Parts: sequence; structure tokens; C-alpha cells
Amino acid sequence: MANILAIETSSDACSLSLSFNDDDFHFHKILPKQHTERLLIEIKALLELANAQLQDLNAIAVGCGPGSFTGIRLACSIAQGLAFSNDLKTIQVSSLEVLARNINTQLGADRIVSIVDARMQQLYVGEFLYSKDALVTSDTFVIPVEEFKLSAYEENTFFVGDGCDLIEKRLKEISKNIFLNLPLASDLLSIAKDKYINNELLEPAELLPIYLFGEDQWKKAK
Repeated sequence: MANILAIETSSDACSLSLSFNDDDFHFHKILPKQHTERLLIEIKALLELANAQLQDLNAIAVGCGPGSFTGIRLACSIAQGLAFSNDLKTIQVSSLEVLARNINTQLGADRIVSIVDARMQQLYVGEFLYSKDALVTSDTFVIPVEEFKLSAYEENTFFVGDGCDLIEKRLKEISKNIFLNLPLASDLLSIAKDKYINNELLEPAELLPIYLFGEDQWKKAK
């Protein structure tokens, strides 16, 4: 099993997970505007908890957004620095997929829509279709709040993310399955393990934030 550090700071949560020698270790805490001061400290503490060194790792995975610009840039830059200095590969994952993975794993849902508040009355939206625990299709885009169309979704759709709060009354018209979750590094780690097995690895310089500026301009994480 690969040794992987997972960093997810695309929201107010500072979320870290570490897979080391077949054991998983986690840190998750809501730390608004404290990521810059705390991220490296918590990474060091998690490594110490696992009795691991950075050079023992095989890869560093990052929830690359979309989400908080500051949190995403910080996570990518720190992961790049640590990976460069320790000759590690990196793994890029959409934070919208991280949200969907949690609902798929915990509740067995197959149709999941991740919604994140993009500020300025816009939404980051990720549509994910699973077959059991395998992701089949995905589509991701950004739209104004008022253009979100309920008619696009079936009644058995699950909705997740802090952006659901902006349209919760409308969502309740078609679904009782609404969760205001933030992304968890433990779910990022789960995706990263699959990507590692499939050799979906990047050099540190290739690890970039995912920003949504419109449906045609979205840079997907591969």
C-alpha cells in the first residue's frame, strides 16, 4: 500500500489525512482564515503521530478546488515544495469529487451533485454518477445562483456542499437528501489511493489549482 499525505483546504476546514504503513491518520478542524499559520504545523504533527518522515511517502494528494482561492493556492504550493524537496509525486483531485465521494461511500448514493458557494451569487457545481463505488461520469461548471435549474435532476438525487445553503428551499422541492458538508481529507485520501494504483501521478510542477471560470474554461483534474 502506498504512503500518501492528503491535503484538503479548499474550505474553512483544515483537513489532513495520512496513509502510512497500512494505517490511516486524520486531522480535521474548522479554522477560518488560519490555514496559512496552521497547515505546516498540523502536517508535521500528523507525521509525528504516524512516526513517519516526508521521505517515507510515495505521493502528496491535494484537493485542488474549486473553492477558497487562498486555501487552494496554499495547499498546492506547500505540496509542491514538500514534493520537490523529497522527490515525491503529486495527485490532483477535484474538491467537488471529494464531497461526492463522501456521500457515495457513506450513503451508497449513485446520483450526487456537489455545490460550493463561489461567492458573488455564483455556484460551483459538480454532477457525479456512480455505479456502486465506481465513478462513471462527471461534469463540473460554475453558474449564477438564479440559473440553477431543479428540472435537470431526478428526485433521488443527493446534494452536498456549503453552496446548498444558498438554494436549500428550492432543493427541498425535489429532495430530502441535502447535506451542507465540507470536503474531508479522508475522502480525498480514498480517491488518491485509487489514482495511485492507476498511476495517475503528476510531477510537482504539474500540480495546479482548479478554478472554474465558466463551463468551457474549467480545467479538469485528470
